Amino acid sequence: MQQVESKHRFWWRAAHDAPTPEPEAAQWVPPSPEATPTTRGRSSADTISKRVTTKLQIPRGERRLRRTRRGRRWVMPSAVAALVAAVAGVAAYTLPLDKLVAFDFSDKADSLMIAAGFGIDQVNLSGQHFTSDSDVYDALDLTNVKTFAAFDSDAAMKRIERIPWVDTVQLTRIYPGTLDIVIHERAPAFVWTRGETNYLVDATGRALGPMPTASTWKLPRVVGEGADSEAMLMLSAVHLVPKIERQYAYGERVAERRWRIVLRNGTALDLAADREIEGLQEIANTPAVQAALTGAPMIVDVRTPGRIAMRPVTSSARTASLRSSGTTAVASAQQ
Repeated sequence: MQQVESKHRFWWRAAHDAPTPEPEAAQWVPPSPEATPTTRGRSSADTISKRVTTKLQIPRGERRLRRTRRGRRWVMPSAVAALVAAVAGVAAYTLPLDKLVAFDFSDKADSLMIAAGFGIDQVNLSGQHFTSDSDVYDALDLTNVKTFAAFDSDAAMKRIERIPWVDTVQLTRIYPGTLDIVIHERAPAFVWTRGETNYLVDATGRALGPMPTASTWKLPRVVGEGADSEAMLMLSAVHLVPKIERQYAYGERVAERRWRIVLRNGTALDLAADREIEGLQEIANTPAVQAALTGAPMIVDVRTPGRIAMRPVTSSARTASLRSSGTTAVASAQQ
């Protein structure tokens, strides 16, 4: 048996049906001149000794060793699983059922995650001006979520975006344990007077909150139920008619279906439902109505297409308008 040196341990083994050759027998010896007559005339190939047939085989001991090495990959996970099962079994056997149910493994897991560097140690908040910090922290739910492994960023973003002033929010983890929050707030588009309270509302009709007392915003005003969700269409129509936009005081939503535009001089423009642009353009293009825009207060009714009705504003009509629109909105309009 001859060993061949290589990177792997292989052995050359002779076939079972052939004897193991000696070193001298492995060499070829030419035939002698005194060969017997029976060998004369034959080719040299017939006179060559039969060579020993060999084949490559791996010893069984080596194969068993390789299977053992592959099986070692499962030793560590199996040992860990066995250890966990053993601990759980001991706890279930030694602890009563009520104490076992009350035993909280989450605190131990949080402590391990914090020790491993997954804890939320600091929160940086920026970009907010009107959004309350406490509302943002409540939306993060940090009292129950203390590690990044248990922190659901998508759910936290949705909760933060439900805060009235928040438009979008960006959450970034700064390793190892800092959570950075950048908030982009909404911009108010108009003031909605409801009862005795003025609310700031954005272009989507979302009420952002009560208007601050010392506010410096110069925003158009609307009053009435349902005015918050329909105001932008009416304000866009007013913007198309500069003559009326310069005299605009506030818009009143009537019966939640149509608009009445009140000008600075007290003139009221009654518009038909879903015909704000046509009615305002008809008023602006009619010379007989131009005096009502800046002169004595009048009621201009354009609810019927192709027909304009005008009448003076009586004291009773003006009082009713004051009651329906709210004292705050009318006072600001007169300014």
